[in-house]
Amino acid sequence: MANKGQTKCFKIFNVGRVHKIDKSKIFVFRPKAGKHNLKTTVSIGYVLRDLLHFADNKKEINYIIKNRDVIVDKKIVKSKNLPIGFYDIIEFPKLKKHYKVTFKENGEISLIEIPEEETDYKLCKIISKKIIKKGNVQLKTNDGRTILTTNNAYKTKATIKYGFEENTIKEYIPLEPKKEAFIVGGRHIGKKATITEIKESTMHKPSLIKLKSKDGEEIETTEKNVFVIN
Repeated sequence: MANKGQTKCFKIFNVGRVHKIDKSKIFVFRPKAGKHNLKTTVSIGYVLRDLLHFADNKKEINYIIKNRDVIVDKKIVKSKNLPIGFYDIIEFPKLKKHYKVTFKENGEISLIEIPEEETDYKLCKIISKKIIKKGNVQLKTNDGRTILTTNNAYKTKATIKYGFEENTIKEYIPLEPKKEAFIVGGRHIGKKATITEIKESTMHKPSLIKLKSKDGEEIETTEKNVFVIN
């Protein structure tokens, strides 16, 4: 039997928690495998139809994309199945509309409208680091980005402010107490809180982070669920 390849749609009741379930719709567009984890992403087609309501059907979505009217992280979108994830920057130049991707407290992906000056950069979490030839450092981030630098001070689990135009790191935000973080997974997803304590990992347990929200709620979650933002 021939391999039909990856399906381009999900049935609405098979989608992950990041999707808003609209019972009037039968399918949602499946994001391609790529820069984000599939479980925490939606497709740009879903964003256009189900979040922004700029289109009602596949034909209208294809028309918008064919006209090069959508930009994600400063790159023109060419596929309705492009994966969209946390802190991606979405722009509609003709409409002068700009959005940042985030999470609601129920786990659904949401959009925040931002001013144009905030589209020149994005926050990325460093997920791996490797020393390569000539002492250069290779960083990989949560959005699939690979960055080469000569600065060996950058650490995994920390966050960088990445400038699109210069393709450089504009700011470094370490994972440490007193830093503000956004929770991107687990039962506290969508909440912002201040880090109070970091428990280092052991052979049998992952690293745990203790945080406290502005309303006094004390939170404990694994490091993978924590994204430092300030």
